[in-house]
Amino acid sequence: MSSQEWGGIVEDWTHLSGSDDGAGVEDDLAADPGRWQEEIEYSVFADSSMTLPGQGTKGPNCGVWKPAEFCDQCAEVAYAPNHCGRRSCPNCDAVWTKERAVGMTKRLSAARHVETPGIDRRTVHAVMSPPEGEIRTLQQVSDGYRDAYRLAEEKGIRGGVAIFHGFRVTEETKREFEAADPNMGIWRWLKDVRPESWRSMTYWSPHYHILGMCREFEADDPDGQDGWVARRVRSLSPHEGLRDREAYNDLVGAARYLMSHATFESDTSKDCVRWFGSLATTNFQPEEALSEGSYDVIDRVVREVVGAEDDGDGDGAGVEDEEDECECCGSRSWSPIWDAGGALADPGWCDRIGRDAERRLVAAFEWAIGERVPPPGLRKATTEEEAREALEAVL
Repeated sequence: MSSQEWGGIVEDWTHLSGSDDGAGVEDDLAADPGRWQEEIEYSVFADSSMTLPGQGTKGPNCGVWKPAEFCDQCAEVAYAPNHCGRRSCPNCDAVWTKERAVGMTKRLSAARHVETPGIDRRTVHAVMSPPEGEIRTLQQVSDGYRDAYRLAEEKGIRGGVAIFHGFRVTEETKREFEAADPNMGIWRWLKDVRPESWRSMTYWSPHYHILGMCREFEADDPDGQDGWVARRVRSLSPHEGLRDREAYNDLVGAARYLMSHATFESDTSKDCVRWFGSLATTNFQPEEALSEGSYDVIDRVVREVVGAEDDGDGDGAGVEDEEDECECCGSRSWSPIWDAGGALADPGWCDRIGRDAERRLVAAFEWAIGERVPPPGLRKATTEEEAREALEAVL
């Protein structure tokens, strides 16, 4: 594949002149009156109009601290920052990546579990790469999904998920990364340490990653595949049962890595993930395919695995972390602040926590639901300390 670097919006159109396909694109764009060439280019060409998770702006209240929980024993209030959950948000892309990986792992694990133990449960990671220059526009990216998973099915993957990646790291960047030797992967380094220059450190090289069910992966034959290359990366750990933590860990790790630099169109909600074949959403419903309660077990164990993984690698809170100890009474039993209304309606519980604690919890609850507003200067608390000051103010 070419190592040409693309630095945002393409300025040179001469790369289209040698291709009938490209000439058609250029003619179509030229026929669109009333639009600046740069505007047309951005809205059509995929390399300049697609991006990575975390490279956009955060939501209006993302990062603002508010009451989040209360202690079931003493009503002590705990605070946490809001999360907008947007894939483009620098604060939330890791949360988005994790939750998407959890969902993918659950669905694939459910599909594996209903198969006969053995080769029928085999799951592979593969990559489908189009010929160089074939995919340049947003429409071609969309059409490429179909081509990618049709080729995957020809190779023996009867169903799975396709994840689009538009960029690869340049060789120069790889050498710089190796010289820096950071304690993180190269894509995390690009996004967290070098976010301002990630485009100049990558080049447009579209390809589709596949996680899917496959007994045998057929040999690659680019000449018979219209120039596409089909490569099996590896087989994932075998699925031995509903509580097989090793299988879940391997699958969720692969999914998180692939989603961390999945590529999608900027400022849209268009997904970069598509299910196909026997796992297409019209063909497979986990809740119907598994016995009652089995899918709940998969959900619980997968989230336990992800939580343990996050606790161990320093990336932050897991999906389900052990609750912190209450500084006031030592309890580890907490409830969401939204449940405070029900707790405050219990006279016996209010008598037990005392009038002062009840009064503080009422203020925190009404602040959380928007019935009380902190004074100017404290309405968008950026730290826990500021949130505590805000609660004192609304009291």
